[in-house]
Amino acid sequence: MLDDLDTLMEKYEIDALVATGSAFDSPNILWLTGFRSPDPIIYLKNRGEEGLVATAFHALQRVKSESFIKKTFDLTEEYIGILKENKSMADNMERFYKPLLKHEFSGEVLGVPDDFPASQLVLLQQMGYDVKVVKDLLPRARATKTSKELSIIQKAGDATTSAISEIVSMIKDSDIGANHTLIYDGEELTVGKVKNRLEHALLDCGAESAEDAIVAVGKKGFDWHYLGDPDDKVKSGVPIIMDVFPRLKRERYVADVTRTVVKGQGDARLRDMFEAVIAAAGKVIDALTDGAIIDDVNMACFNTLKEHGFGSLRLNPVAVEGMTHGLGHGIGLEVHEEPSLYRREERFAAGNVMAIEPGVYLKDVGGVRIENDYSVSKGKARLLTTGLDEMLFV
Repeated sequence: MLDDLDTLMEKYEIDALVATGSAFDSPNILWLTGFRSPDPIIYLKNRGEEGLVATAFHALQRVKSESFIKKTFDLTEEYIGILKENKSMADNMERFYKPLLKHEFSGEVLGVPDDFPASQLVLLQQMGYDVKVVKDLLPRARATKTSKELSIIQKAGDATTSAISEIVSMIKDSDIGANHTLIYDGEELTVGKVKNRLEHALLDCGAESAEDAIVAVGKKGFDWHYLGDPDDKVKSGVPIIMDVFPRLKRERYVADVTRTVVKGQGDARLRDMFEAVIAAAGKVIDALTDGAIIDDVNMACFNTLKEHGFGSLRLNPVAVEGMTHGLGHGIGLEVHEEPSLYRREERFAAGNVMAIEPGVYLKDVGGVRIENDYSVSKGKARLLTTGLDEMLFV
């Protein structure tokens, strides 16, 4: 949370934090300012003080009216000077930083996030400032969500489950044609058509794909990051993995939901895979709580899969089948955020939001993956992606 910044700045031994960019390019800028705009700005926060935004012209006025930032620094005079000289703004950034830091920074060490432009970092050093890259500071601050952020992520989750539900209905309403290919509205159903329908459904809910959704049919789902070729045919009797991770167009927060759908009853082996994945997810959610050690939550998944007869890369580093990826990841303004489930000795905290995605992958079958988003609390983790069954044989 923003309230954690001062504590983290003290921990990382910096006197001020500087970030730059636009909200459309940098999730950090959007989170730090609430200024939803393509205009590049400079953010500066001295430890113990409120943050400010430095910019010029109309952007300055919009920051005052559209963001939660109360303090601004006017760079209009510097912009006009550069324009009159017919020079590039990007090549004259020292003319913005010089007055800003002279008037607003009195400490010794400036901290910058990992996405801070290298050219500007070198520039600040050349200007005589002690600059320290604090790559984990903002990700760790962003890892704990406010109640408002949780509501927005749940909104993203509603859009996602609604869009996936439309595809489930398409598959359910399809006929089975030659070679088990599904026929919908008289035409063969392809991955390309499924993705187009997903995109339209998401847009109707105020969201858009943050990246290309995954739609993997049958054995191709064995590769758990196979996106799906538009010409791939959707078929009956095999697992169809849909991994959808859209971003709300306005609020820009994301959700991440995966379902595996089967047209028909499937065979016993496929049902065993579903049952193992659902059981593993249940054990994980029982363990996912404030203060829980991250690796205890990881192992709740992998040990449960083992009990069901499926291996994992975690328990067998040379495994090629079973669960061959991590348990999940934090989400927020990005699809992958802190906390990382690979920081195994650290602990979860209330306000973390986790995408939990157990899966089982067999070469001769494909994959079964089920993913939901949860907010960590002092009690049981709260499901944020509701309204969609986990086992989908249609």
